[in-house]
Amino acid sequence: MITGVFILVAVGGLFWLAYRRPRPRRWLIPRRVGVPPYSGARALAPAATTGAAAVDRQHRHLQAGGLLGETTFETTKARLQTLLAAGRSAEIDDGLRPGLDFAVQVRALTEIGTPEAGELLAKQLTRTLTRDPAEQAWYWADVAAGLRKLNRADALPAVLQCADTATGPQQVLLSAEAVAFPNFPSTLHDLASATGSLAVRAVARAARGARDGLADLSTLVRVGLGDHLAAISETAPPVPDPWLTAAMIEAERASRRTAHWARLLPPDARPSAERQGARLAATTPRRQNWLSGAPRRLIARFPTASPTEQISLLHTLEDLRADVIRLFPAPPDSRSDGWADAVRCLRWTDSPTLGPVLASQAGRSLVGRRTISAAVVLIEALRGHSCRESEAVFLQASRADDPSIRAAGLGAFGWSDGFNMSAVVVTLQAGRIDPDPAARRAAVAALARFGERAALREIAGGFAAEDLATRQAAVRVVAAEGISWLWPDLDALAETADPETALTASEAVERLREDAFGLSG
Repeated sequence: MITGVFILVAVGGLFWLAYRRPRPRRWLIPRRVGVPPYSGARALAPAATTGAAAVDRQHRHLQAGGLLGETTFETTKARLQTLLAAGRSAEIDDGLRPGLDFAVQVRALTEIGTPEAGELLAKQLTRTLTRDPAEQAWYWADVAAGLRKLNRADALPAVLQCADTATGPQQVLLSAEAVAFPNFPSTLHDLASATGSLAVRAVARAARGARDGLADLSTLVRVGLGDHLAAISETAPPVPDPWLTAAMIEAERASRRTAHWARLLPPDARPSAERQGARLAATTPRRQNWLSGAPRRLIARFPTASPTEQISLLHTLEDLRADVIRLFPAPPDSRSDGWADAVRCLRWTDSPTLGPVLASQAGRSLVGRRTISAAVVLIEALRGHSCRESEAVFLQASRADDPSIRAAGLGAFGWSDGFNMSAVVVTLQAGRIDPDPAARRAAVAALARFGERAALREIAGGFAAEDLATRQAAVRVVAAEGISWLWPDLDALAETADPETALTASEAVERLREDAFGLSG
């Protein structure tokens, strides 16, 4: 009897452990869940599902050069060809559902390449397949790439609209796909039209994404990115349009980088880079004159702009490092949608009284848990205001319980000379052993800005890493953190034999130059 009870208890315990700790699945990609294909009405996938995460992983894998499963792809392609030949395109349309199969089906239809296949793809740009915006944008990117390869010029307006709706890195990819359409130059003939305005936004995003490493620069150069930016520089009217201004800014930046591109891009892209550089150089006087009046125009537009346009205006004014104090004689309203953007823009305001005011606000925001994000924004804005009050806030934030505030506080040192350097150095040395990785990185970067040799060696050590991604990450840290002490090292790295590392280093050098001398310096 006792033995039987013991056995029952043991079996029950083992069953409970198996239930609580199931064996890990052996599939690298989760199986598709949901409505089977070709089974009736199209379902709208809910937001924030595990499927959305799987789709994101799938597309990042493809972005990194990964391939779709060859057997699955060929099977799908054969099935879709059979259905198209039988005139059953409606079944294919019904089967284009959210999930991992979507990218496979889109690429299969692209390879089939018939007018019917193109029509099926084009219809997907006007449909909402899921409530998850990131997942939906991936599907749009799949379709846009297919339509571009099929030379479906009529789909460009819809691709531009999708690019304007999307967010995150997918927005950059969609913009790059739009810019690569063969008929894209025609959209720039009338910059004031609705399509022209969307095209200007796409060019600005694609150019910025190429500089940030989110879009393939060599591909964009081959399809004429520099020509598009030069065309805008040649014809842009002096209007207070934040996106047109952003495109002109990117044109100026591209003009300063084409010499690097002509030297470091793959050989087949270098002649295009050289030619586009010459065209951009020819438009420099007009563009620089246009940009010199841009801050005044944008600031004058701000009071009458819609809330959404005001946010775009602030983004562009921040990029221009414009003094916007006349827009905010009193501190921005923290309840407004554009509060964070306004505060970030105030970093570039040259006012001796603004620093203490923002420092007072930041000090109060350090107290409550509901104001953590506000504290981070205010601390970052205070980097541009060197005063004792700002430094006191940085010291206080560096000892906060919340790791994001500690990282912001530690990262705010070193952008200007300190007032109490002994306290600053002690704080940064303590930050070096902070349990939070972001806080530790911020402390090391701040020490490097002050010129500490150990911190500089630690960051520069990544330049010699065997892995390309590690080298590029170290180079980007130098540019993002404004570590000008390593400028000579970047110059040397820009001459290295590895073109990808050299291109990343040359971009970092240009960013340091812009930080030091301004956009036109």
